[in-house]
Amino acid sequence: MDVAAINSTPKYRTIIVDDEPPALAKLSYLLKDYEDFELVGSFDNADDALESVREVQPQVAFLDIAMPGRNGMELASDLQSRLSDKIEIIFVTAFDQYAVSAFDLDATDYLLKPVSKERFQKSIHRIKNTLGALSTAPQAVPSSSPMLHAFGKLEITGPGAPQPEWRTAKVRELFALYLQNRPHGVFRKNLLDTLFSTLPEEKALSNLNTCNYYLRQFLKETGTDISLKYKSGYYSLDLGSVTCDADLFADAEEQAGSITSGNLDSILYGASLYRGKYFEDVKCDWANLLRDQYDIRYASLRVALASYYASIGKYEESAQQASLALEVDQFCDSAWRILLHNYKEMADKTHYDTTIANRDAVYQSRGLAAPPLDV
Repeated sequence: MDVAAINSTPKYRTIIVDDEPPALAKLSYLLKDYEDFELVGSFDNADDALESVREVQPQVAFLDIAMPGRNGMELASDLQSRLSDKIEIIFVTAFDQYAVSAFDLDATDYLLKPVSKERFQKSIHRIKNTLGALSTAPQAVPSSSPMLHAFGKLEITGPGAPQPEWRTAKVRELFALYLQNRPHGVFRKNLLDTLFSTLPEEKALSNLNTCNYYLRQFLKETGTDISLKYKSGYYSLDLGSVTCDADLFADAEEQAGSITSGNLDSILYGASLYRGKYFEDVKCDWANLLRDQYDIRYASLRVALASYYASIGKYEESAQQASLALEVDQFCDSAWRILLHNYKEMADKTHYDTTIANRDAVYQSRGLAAPPLDV
């Protein structure tokens, strides 16, 4: 095993795992042509690679599949579970029968040995497009502005922003209800019915008042100017100077009706804020429909971006956007159609055939036959 010292901050930290020394050497040699990739570890077995991941924090992994002991598929799954950030997986193998399983693991690419310089270059471009779409969207909001996140973990972030703990799960759910019902607010009777329907009215009202007290304390501890107001039986949330990711996402949706080079960055940024399901860490049934609707809206936004990129001949970027749509809505046939169109335009038969197989498998998992697509 050879682990490179990390003295600088490379753009893309990369590891290679292959039990065959010639294959390991060749991939290392090919990677040297790309200055924005740094080889931080090369390994001849999966166990050594796993031991090093916390130290080297790889962003990209080229993995052989057929290895003694833990194979490349198992290693990919372990890497994805151990790393907090997404890792781009590229499988490198002499056997094409693993292709469908590889893409089930959300692999970025699948290379057949022997790997040519031209095919390796195409894979590098795909990796860069993927990482760029996920991590380099232009910042439309100044970094000094506090951000209230409704997607993924419900929290407020910003430089130096305190992270107070929610007093109870019910206080967090109450805040989510207020956030969802901006700007009009929520009638007190509706709050009691939603949050405390099993309690006598007097006890329910007491619990609501207690939760509101703890919520106001929480808001003070965030150091922001978010405030809770009450008037004529309605509670409403005023975000003050704090920006909400759901609002920026909605702005991106509105602009996506007509994408141009002028508004592209803003739309990409809005889409990038969808970092998880709506109120993902809030345990509440009332948000389930909203979560499903946001998944569909996010997929539609990525499809709009994919269509735009395809229209200007940027098929790699278009394929990435379509793939992001399918991550949340596997039955989004407009995304499948664009993906197949892109691979057809790029003359990439391997990914074209694999995409058809993956789509068939998705429908078969529900006992359905995949409807035909015009590509």
